[in-house]
Amino acid sequence: MAAVATIFGLLLVVSFLSTFVLESLPGQMAALEDQHILQVENQLERLQATILAEAAHPTISMSLASPVTLGSQAQPPFGAPSPGAIQPEGVGVKTLTKYFVSKVAYSPPQWNFGSSCLTNGSGKCTSNGNIDSWNVTNANNSAFTLTVNGNSNSVAYNITGNNDTITIDWTGGDTGFVRFTINGSNDQVIYNKGGSDSTYPIAQFFYFGQNDTFSFNPAGSHSSKGGMTLFVEFVGSLGRICPEANLSSSDRVGTLAAGGSNLNMTVVWWNSVGYVTAPRTVTYPGGAGANETLTWVNQTGVIACAFSAVASSTYTTQYQSGIVVHLLNRYVPVTDVAYDQGAVILDQQGGLPIMESPPAISWKTNPNGLTAAVTLVNLVGNYSASGGITTSAILTRVLAVASFTIVNGATSFYLTSPLYLNVTTPYPSAWMGYFATLPKIFPYGSACQSPTALPAPYTCADPPPGTIVTVSARLIVNVLTVTTVSVEASLT
Repeated sequence: MAAVATIFGLLLVVSFLSTFVLESLPGQMAALEDQHILQVENQLERLQATILAEAAHPTISMSLASPVTLGSQAQPPFGAPSPGAIQPEGVGVKTLTKYFVSKVAYSPPQWNFGSSCLTNGSGKCTSNGNIDSWNVTNANNSAFTLTVNGNSNSVAYNITGNNDTITIDWTGGDTGFVRFTINGSNDQVIYNKGGSDSTYPIAQFFYFGQNDTFSFNPAGSHSSKGGMTLFVEFVGSLGRICPEANLSSSDRVGTLAAGGSNLNMTVVWWNSVGYVTAPRTVTYPGGAGANETLTWVNQTGVIACAFSAVASSTYTTQYQSGIVVHLLNRYVPVTDVAYDQGAVILDQQGGLPIMESPPAISWKTNPNGLTAAVTLVNLVGNYSASGGITTSAILTRVLAVASFTIVNGATSFYLTSPLYLNVTTPYPSAWMGYFATLPKIFPYGSACQSPTALPAPYTCADPPPGTIVTVSARLIVNVLTVTTVSVEASLT
């Protein structure tokens, strides 16, 4: 009996242990590994904050240690800790920036010079095959009437003035091109277009100012199947900043009369406040079918003002990779926590990467548009990997901090292109998701490009593990500050 009791006792112990190992222990170990993931996230966020704090005080040259715990906690006596490893990101991981800085100077045309058949820029053009030009300045509170009834004519006009009305009566056929640049406010163009065209005429109207109006009457206008292209662009401006905030919202399309055939009309409003809309195409009022269209678009960015000359310089800089911690979990998915080019990113096996702490990019609105500050980190160091369950330390020391600021309109130098951020990373979806949260300064979102074709079901935004792709985003502002921090890093 004693032996039987002993056997039953042992069986109970074994049953208890097996139940604990199979049911209770996995949940406890999973909780410990989840806590470890959070711990490493916090430690890399502390590293991120330490580097930015060092950059804020570059004259203090000292190395600061940021601990990283590689192993999770154990659950004695059966739950051993899961190990981890820390190492630099791959050599292909980097950030490349590119932007254009231009010197902008006022470059007016030779005023009051040109027209070969329109007397003093007004009157009738009855002859054929002319390219007529006229440049008018300080034409405030004036009215211009241009009548073109000859065939195969083209017109190019540059007008600077306020409170002007320009009426174009065009009944001639086979139009070449029509181009008007209007620099001023409270100006109105009335374009009456008749005549039949076997050509493919292009008419362009560029407004720089505020409270401007464009009206169009195509009654009697008939074009060949390729059609007539009519382009109207409103650039709200003040002084030498183009566009200025959202001043173009004061510009409008006036009367759009019915008539004509085969017309493609596009109207664009420019702003510098990050407001973008996709093209919206409707049937031109009174038109019929796909050959009579009217498209509305809002765009943001910095463009050249009227009558200006631009001399540009291109600046391209490359910044090196970061640090990744591999957590070799046993009870939850294997996880990478990375300090990736200034951001802290979490990537669990079987899921999509998540940006836990974004890079140092900030923005705000100023009277002229948007201003942004970008801090880019360049890690310098040749160090190997470290693994196990102990605690490693990342030593960082700031080597140099460089910063520049471009304020459009404050000097003759302008930022005349977006700041292109090309982030080459194994975590594209995290970066693309981050850029999508800043639609004001990244109004066109981001694009992903892979150097090689990816097998299905993988995509560029969700590549195979370890695959490095490039995410490109355009940052568009009127005032930009870029700070570069070079950091010496090592592992202990």
